[in-house]
Amino acid sequence: MQYIKEKLTYPNFYINLLLSVFLSHVFYKITYIDRIFKEFSLIEQIPSRNVTSQAFFVESPLFALLGVILRIQNFDIYLLFVYLLSLLLLFFIVVNLKYLNEFSTFFILSGWLITCSWFMGHVDILSVLLIILLSKNLELNTHNYKLFSLYLLLSINHNAIGMVCLLVFLILLENKKRIRLLMFGLPALIIGNALLSFYLSFINFSGRGRLRFVFNDGVIWDSINFVGNNTISVFWSGFMGFSVLLLIISIINPWKNTRKIFTALIVAFFFTSIALDTSRIFSLAVIPIILYTINIAKDNEFVEKNLKYIYLTAISLVLIIGPYYLHGSLLNKPPQTEVENFYNYIPRIVNSIMSGIWS
Repeated sequence: MQYIKEKLTYPNFYINLLLSVFLSHVFYKITYIDRIFKEFSLIEQIPSRNVTSQAFFVESPLFALLGVILRIQNFDIYLLFVYLLSLLLLFFIVVNLKYLNEFSTFFILSGWLITCSWFMGHVDILSVLLIILLSKNLELNTHNYKLFSLYLLLSINHNAIGMVCLLVFLILLENKKRIRLLMFGLPALIIGNALLSFYLSFINFSGRGRLRFVFNDGVIWDSINFVGNNTISVFWSGFMGFSVLLLIISIINPWKNTRKIFTALIVAFFFTSIALDTSRIFSLAVIPIILYTINIAKDNEFVEKNLKYIYLTAISLVLIIGPYYLHGSLLNKPPQTEVENFYNYIPRIVNSIMSGIWS
C-alpha cells in the first residue's frame, strides 16, 4: 500500500484531484453531448458493419468500441459507463501530473477541463491524458516504443488533434527531442490515420471525415470570421487561470523561449480558425504549450518565490471571470441541453437501484 501511495501521489495530488472534481462537477457542471444516443447506436451498427451515421464522431471510436466489447445494450448503462470511464481517466490525468511537482495545479486551472466537462461522450478526456504522457515522455526521454505507441493511440483517438499537437511540439522542443519526435511520432501519426481509414472502410462509413468537412462551402470563412471577432475569448477559453503564469513567463524569460511560445500559440490559433468546435479544439491544441510553460516555470526563481500569490491570482480569476467558451456562439454555460441533465440522471439511477431498499 505504501509503495502504491508513493508511486501515485505527490505534494499537490490531493488538491489537484479535489479541485478538478469541484471545477468539473460544481463550477463548470457536467453535461453529456447532445448526440450521445447516436454514439450509443453505433454499438449495434459496428458489429453488423452497417454504420448509418455520417457524422465525423464515428472517426473517434473509443466509447463505441468499448461498448461493443462490453456488450452494453442499455442506454442508461452506457451513460453511466461513459461517466465512470471519464472519471477514471481524469484520475489518471491527475496522477500523471506528478512530474510537474508543485506547479501541476496550474494545469488543472486551464481550459481543457471545461471541454471535458461540457462534452462528456467525446474522446477529449483520453486525448488530454495521451498528450500529457507524450509531453512527459519527451521531457524525461523515456523509451522510444512508448513515444511511438502513445502517438499511435492519439492519432487513432483524434487524428486532427494528433496533427496539430505534432506541429506545436515540434516548435517547442529542442533539436534532439524534435528529431526523436519526427522519427517516432510522425510515422505513428501516419500509421494511425491509415488504421483509422481501414476501420472506417471496414464498418462501411459513408460520411465525410473531419478534414473533408472543413472544405465544405463557407465552413472555413465562417470559422475564421468567428475566431477573428472573438480572439480574446478564444484565448481565455484555452488558458483560463493559467494565463497568469503564461504572462509572467513571457515577460521574465529570455525571448528565445517566449518566441517559441508565441509561435506555437499562433499555430494553435490558425488551426482553431479552420476547425469546427472553436474553443474545444483550441483548449486541446494548447496543452503542449501549457506543459512546456510549466516546465520552464519549475526552474524560475521568481515564480518559485511567489508561487502562492500566482496561484491565488489564477484561482481567483477562474472563479470571478468563469468560463467564456466559443461553440457556435459565446457561452458561459454548457451548450448541451437535449440529453437528460446529469444531475437528474444520477439520482434517477440511484433511486432505481435502491427502490427495493428505501421503500
